Amino acid sequence: MADIFDEIDEELKQDRAKQVWLRYGKYVAAAAAAIVLGVGASQGYSAWQQSQAEAAANAYHQALVADDAVSALQGELAGLNDGYAALARFRIAAGKAEAGDAAGAEADYLAIASDSGISDLYREAATLLSAMNAPDSAKPAEIQNRLEPIANGTGPWRPLALEMSAALDLKAGDREAALAKLQSIIEMEETPPELRQRAAQLAEVLKS
Repeated sequence: MADIFDEIDEELKQDRAKQVWLRYGKYVAAAAAAIVLGVGASQGYSAWQQSQAEAAANAYHQALVADDAVSALQGELAGLNDGYAALARFRIAAGKAEAGDAAGAEADYLAIASDSGISDLYREAATLLSAMNAPDSAKPAEIQNRLEPIANGTGPWRPLALEMSAALDLKAGDREAALAKLQSIIEMEETPPELRQRAAQLAEVLKS
């Protein structure tokens, strides 16, 4: 049984930032686009605003293809508008995670999560990413506290937060708590099929 838990823990850690970005990056990009378009639409899309949006888009994409995208994005961050700045911050954190800088990635995601100027939907996404990229030295109880508001909420990130919280329960040896959370994942209509399947498989193992 211990081997199964170790495998679960390792699977959650393996390529976490890259996998989450591939899965959820389109939503972050959509948020950035919505902010860019929303700001323009609310003020009539004046020529000045349009030029600013175009400049931000060009700066962002040029930084993205630089040899050191993280450094390039950090250098352009102050000059980007809200939408591209938020997107750049996510990409900077993801870049640090991919480079093995778990502590740096976690800190960047936590900074996004605490930014009241960003939509709650994306602040919660940043919270989840901070938990996924927490270094091995991080205290499980602190990560659980970080996940609790999302796991007990009603937002779209709840199933994923519950899965992560259940993994932490298993790591702490609390099988009953983990099983209860897995059962909630299985029963929720909004749970993605892949996540529901993983939860069901693990629940069967725990019940056996």
